[in-house]
Amino acid sequence: MPSQPPRLHPRTPSQVWRAGRGLTLAGAAIALLVGCGTRGNIAVIEAPVAGANVQQVIVATSRGAVPAPMFFNNDRDFTTSFARFAVSVPPDREPGKIRYPKDTPNPQTDFVVTDAKMLDGANGFVAEVNAAAAALPRDKRIGSVFVHGFNMNFAEALIKNVQLKQDLASPGLDILFSWPSEAHLFAYETDRENALFTREAMADTLKLMSRTTLNGYNLVAHSMGTFATMETLRSLALARDQATLDKINAVVLISADLEVDVFRRQAPPVLAAGVPILLLVANDDKALKLSAVLRGESKRVGTVSTREELGNLDVSIIDLSDIDSKGDGGHLKVGSSPELIEFIRRIRDSGVSIFEDNQKVGLFDRGAVLLQTATGIVVNVGR
Repeated sequence: MPSQPPRLHPRTPSQVWRAGRGLTLAGAAIALLVGCGTRGNIAVIEAPVAGANVQQVIVATSRGAVPAPMFFNNDRDFTTSFARFAVSVPPDREPGKIRYPKDTPNPQTDFVVTDAKMLDGANGFVAEVNAAAAALPRDKRIGSVFVHGFNMNFAEALIKNVQLKQDLASPGLDILFSWPSEAHLFAYETDRENALFTREAMADTLKLMSRTTLNGYNLVAHSMGTFATMETLRSLALARDQATLDKINAVVLISADLEVDVFRRQAPPVLAAGVPILLLVANDDKALKLSAVLRGESKRVGTVSTREELGNLDVSIIDLSDIDSKGDGGHLKVGSSPELIEFIRRIRDSGVSIFEDNQKVGLFDRGAVLLQTATGIVVNVGR
């Protein structure tokens, strides 16, 4: 067995707090804006949960592996780990809401894990994806890879992924790529370094996805996860790894915590390789507005409203500015607004594709502005 580079030693809270005075203040202020409750955790209940919907998630991660029920911690690991989880979604829950288990888990109200399995390396990951794909109709073998954002431990990343899939009725397979966020309010700058660290593991995972029997998948990233995602995609495009990029139907960046000029460098080679990029933006995203101010910028990519602000890049912009925020400071409206969740579910139930799926053009592939009125959400397509 080849030797592995040594694992980095975990950082203590005091070391984290010293990592960049200005951006640690940013982390604290962002937390105040978007709210901070009890940290997420995992409870394992192996018995079936009556009335609950169980979602299957395949995981790739550059986090350190630890025993259950934590499964993966916040440490960096030079070896990518793979796993499969079954997560029970509680029946007694409002769309957009997550409740983590406490001392005595209640499957009627809490998200709980009902099964977990470590996979045997890269080949085990590909085999697991292919087995799940084989259970789907041939023309429905699609999926999504979700990359979470700043200040998330593994439990939070896993459950957020499940909540989004459940509430938005995402079709096909669900894959989570989890990078080693410190999961600490004062570790914004350190998390950015962790996002850089994870690029190789993400690239390897996307290469593995190209070996699967899926027809294609959407690559969906949120907040700081968009930074790791775009850095990875740019590297693959510059390396001319067309086989890996061809498997991606679309890249969806939600509340992208990216500097505009950096994105203008990252995006062109990706677009030139034929990978569509869609931005879900909101000009009332308090976390991104604060991030821009503390950097002396006017905007982050997740708060732009026109292509002109991005140097006329050929990207699609879906503007959610008019959608009411539900306690997240406008930072993840697509996963927290019951009205928007219901709107997207109705579109999917009608058989219309949201984004391109290699079979037909999606509704939002040319961009859109969503307006919230007294009678519901109205969409202005073709921005």
